[in-house]
Amino acid sequence: MHIVVQNEIILASLQNSGKVAVMASEEDDAPIWIDDGGPFVVVTDPLDGSRNIDASIPTGTIFGVYKRLVELDHLPQEEKAILNSLQSGTRLVASGYVLYSSATILCASFGSGTHAFTLDHSTGDFILTHPGIKIPPRGQIYSVNDARYFDWPEGLRRYIDTVRQGKGKYPKKYSARYICSLVADFHRTLMYGGVAMNPRDHLRLVYEANPLSFLVEQAGGRGSDGKVRILSLQPVKLHQRLPLFLGSLEDMEELESYGDVQQKVNPGYEV
Repeated sequence: MHIVVQNEIILASLQNSGKVAVMASEEDDAPIWIDDGGPFVVVTDPLDGSRNIDASIPTGTIFGVYKRLVELDHLPQEEKAILNSLQSGTRLVASGYVLYSSATILCASFGSGTHAFTLDHSTGDFILTHPGIKIPPRGQIYSVNDARYFDWPEGLRRYIDTVRQGKGKYPKKYSARYICSLVADFHRTLMYGGVAMNPRDHLRLVYEANPLSFLVEQAGGRGSDGKVRILSLQPVKLHQRLPLFLGSLEDMEELESYGDVQQKVNPGYEV
């Protein structure tokens, strides 16, 4: 129910803006064509971490913005809506997330760095509080569901075993911090460095991986599927899923060097 309401709020806002041609949402089977003259395309995960709401754990909204592909304007509406929404992450003109937590934070990039704004509840304004965020080149925190350790491939197990013993390229023992709310885990990683990950084919390329990879790259980090740069991937389906690793550049390079880090075993977890 929470997701449906959030999805409707975002759609109504985009419809009223007069600036958006199409919106593609993780909660809809197909993109919604809004305005033939709208110059932009918006993709969104309207309420990330929704399972955590009743436990008062942080949730968020993720979004990415592309330019409308005017060369497709002659196509039928349904076809051009899908093709506009399946643009490569390299074509993003902006992306961001809103974190709903102890503070409401809007973190965004327009292609010139990553910046965070905090909501001032007394005025309703978002105030620039974190200009030009730079993710530390290395952190000391990894974020992943350790309960799935025995389903992981050997490479990922070896990487985690190595860094938490302090035997990696960074000679300090890493700590685990896992909220199971992607926006919250990613925000902490952006602030403190390290790696946030889900090694199985779970997160969506269009709605989550591309926008967050754009943000972390603009802050000096890296987004990867464990093998290649996320933004280099061409989406072929709206709800395409993949492993996702986001974080500090040196941590990500060390992680990828282990090779076998994508989890192929998926027993169908309930949680």
